[in-house]
Amino acid sequence: MVPLFFNPFVSLLFMASLRLISLVLAVVLFQGCAPLEPDLPVDEEGEPIDLPPPGEDWLFFESVEPKEEISTRPTIEINFNSYLDPETFNSYGTLRMRSGGLTNAGRVDYWMTRRQLRFRPNADLEPRLSYQLQLLADDLRSITGSPLHTLAILPRLHTSEDLEPTDPLRRPEVSWEEVEAIFEIHCNDCHSDPNWMLPELTRESLIHKRSEQVDARLVEPFSAPRSYLMHKILPDYPLRRKEVQPPSWSDAPPLSMTDVERIEHWIANGAPP
Repeated sequence: MVPLFFNPFVSLLFMASLRLISLVLAVVLFQGCAPLEPDLPVDEEGEPIDLPPPGEDWLFFESVEPKEEISTRPTIEINFNSYLDPETFNSYGTLRMRSGGLTNAGRVDYWMTRRQLRFRPNADLEPRLSYQLQLLADDLRSITGSPLHTLAILPRLHTSEDLEPTDPLRRPEVSWEEVEAIFEIHCNDCHSDPNWMLPELTRESLIHKRSEQVDARLVEPFSAPRSYLMHKILPDYPLRRKEVQPPSWSDAPPLSMTDVERIEHWIANGAPP
């Protein structure tokens, strides 16, 4: 009888087993060294959050003013890295302040030129409390569709009786005469020249009039973000046809950001005469 160790059949089976074990170990080691796919970000309810399109950045807060202490009736300025999509927030249900069981709702005004939301609570805050500023607009996005970064958290602010209440949300009043003067300096050399065949820049030719380039109104009173005129004159606005106005190749001086913001205030106040 041949000893078990020298049995050719057993030896062959033993060698095959060793090869199978080696193959299994190689597969396990390969999978362990392979790059892991990162988990997709999810919201508070565990639902996946859409990532920005390729080549675009997340939307996030660049700064919040005031930084730490606020009055019991503050106006808080939240600055973003991009222009906001006006369809993803509104003036009354976008932000609130919370301290324990106390909540204070408020209103916001979007200062488009500054890429800024200004928030003011509807009632006085309690003194000597710490309030968390909370964003209620779950689908807040940039105008190019980028979602708010998953790590973007608004700060906790402390109320102080030593600080004076800030002014209510109120924009500077700007008349059409002031806007017309800006157009006269920067735009009318071309728009008033019959050789260019461009529309005249009058109040009547702007308010509620459709653009010839896109399906949007040139000026929609009380809504600067929805007014295509603003898209045309903001130098870094990402969605528009052709280049910023006045164009770089013209002899007209470019609009200053102060000029652009005055036009915004005029539209936001209803485009008054």
